[in-house]
Amino acid sequence: MSEERMRKISLQMIFQCAPTFQRIKPSSLIMLCPEDIEVLERQTAETGVSVCRLGRGNQRDMWLLYREEALEHILREKENRRFFRRMGYESLSLPAVFHNVRMRLAAHRDGEGEYPHELGLLLGYPLEDVQGFISNRGKNYLYSGYWKVYGDVEKARQLFQSYDRARKQMLAMAVPSAAMPKGVLALACV
Repeated sequence: MSEERMRKISLQMIFQCAPTFQRIKPSSLIMLCPEDIEVLERQTAETGVSVCRLGRGNQRDMWLLYREEALEHILREKENRRFFRRMGYESLSLPAVFHNVRMRLAAHRDGEGEYPHELGLLLGYPLEDVQGFISNRGKNYLYSGYWKVYGDVEKARQLFQSYDRARKQMLAMAVPSAAMPKGVLALACV
């Protein structure tokens, strides 16, 4: 793989996943071509960020970059557990939830099911916003940023600003360099 391609994928990871690398957000999604997985694995090594392929597409795969302890915390919260159970999840272990999300994404891709909007909880969206999105079918939101907000707008705005700051900080570290060295994401995660 060329250095230019490695740099491009690394910058995409920063742009889309900086809040997760900086421990502000429990997880982030990224779409990558199968041949780019080497960069994904290389750049997430030693960061404390794990990866899970959630879906396969025609040209790109959907990957979840996540902090395991943060997702475990989300899955332990009483209201979140009730919500996942209402959505048909029997087991709330992380591997079981990932399996269910994969199955639901595949069914949706094949035109056989709804998109699993509960994925929003794993991405750190507040429960009231996920529920609001589902019940309003994506309409009637109070504010739109990284997601559509149905609850606390001010809290969401502050969170969105922290995501923007994380992205700017990591991009500032990466962009001036001629090439993205191995481990630049690890340095930004300290």
